[in-house]
Amino acid sequence: MGEIIGANAKPVIGIPVYDEHTNQLKWIAERKLGILAKNKKQIVNAVKDIKSNYSEYLDKLETFTNNFSDKGAKNTAKIVCEELENKK
Repeated sequence: MGEIIGANAKPVIGIPVYDEHTNQLKWIAERKLGILAKNKKQIVNAVKDIKSNYSEYLDKLETFTNNFSDKGAKNTAKIVCEELENKK
């Protein structure tokens, strides 16, 4: 999820498909990086909320994007691979 936000720097509106997605979207909503939506009505309200508070979302996104490392997932995968190799 961080790769999506960090790369695009746009608010996210999401409908959860799995519990993991719900947790990620709640994390995003808590940080004002986007809004969790579970149905069409919530999506419409989310778009309205983001449009009316767009500068606040942009400020939060700018801070997130400036602190985001796009190599995070790559570095994590490298560490996991190294650990797995060491266990052999």
